[in-house]
Amino acid sequence: MKFIYHIASDWSDEKIRIIEERIGLKIKAGFSSIQIDEKKYLELLPYLKKWGVLGIKYPKFSNTELIESTLSAKINQHTHGYPMPDIDFGYLNLTYDLSDYSKSSGIGKKQKDAFRLKSVPKPKTKRLFGLGWIYDELFVDVGLYIEVFEPLGIKSRPVLQYKKDKPFDSFVQLILEETDETLDLKDYPIEKCKESGRVKYHPRAQGFYPKYSNIIAPIFKSKEWFGTGAEARKRIFVSQSLRDKLIEMKIDKPSWYVPTR
Repeated sequence: MKFIYHIASDWSDEKIRIIEERIGLKIKAGFSSIQIDEKKYLELLPYLKKWGVLGIKYPKFSNTELIESTLSAKINQHTHGYPMPDIDFGYLNLTYDLSDYSKSSGIGKKQKDAFRLKSVPKPKTKRLFGLGWIYDELFVDVGLYIEVFEPLGIKSRPVLQYKKDKPFDSFVQLILEETDETLDLKDYPIEKCKESGRVKYHPRAQGFYPKYSNIIAPIFKSKEWFGTGAEARKRIFVSQSLRDKLIEMKIDKPSWYVPTR
């Protein structure tokens, strides 16, 4: 694993000259972004501070680290639409039990009813997807569910057509069990909820995720909350065999996972 820094700026001739002199990187004038390793970033840091330009740090894993990880955090998937009703986030009251919910942080919502969607993907396009605003729920086509998830003991629930409240025939939502094991996330930036005092962790990976001692299912959710601002979600973890199956079927991409250690 190595750390990469994403830096975006409107590059002037002076900035371009200094960057080329210090780290040998040629860039064009105007607004664009660059990605550099930690050594080069530290070399440029005094100048970046002077320019008011700071980088976004993220880990980059080797293929071996990704492949050999027996458990991975799932950080991305295809998306399709938004939960309904979307006006004033009306789906929250309809879909979730909000008795323990903090509006300012997004922490505490618990699903009580099926999601309503305007549509689902066309056959054999996005066979597994998530929703805008919702980062810890997954929806799969029925064929994929029967082939891959049902044999693993993963349960499902219907997905309803918005305003009709009739189930879609072609897609279901996966019911993901939540672990009660706590992760050691001491290196993660936190946000504390002003209403409840509860903590959530920054959603961007800070390196390898810690590994659970007890893997409760081939796919499951964390106990901890992750997010920023008014958004909070649980982190989804996937076993090596299930991850490899989804990648092999071209449903997921290797870059959509972060290894554990």
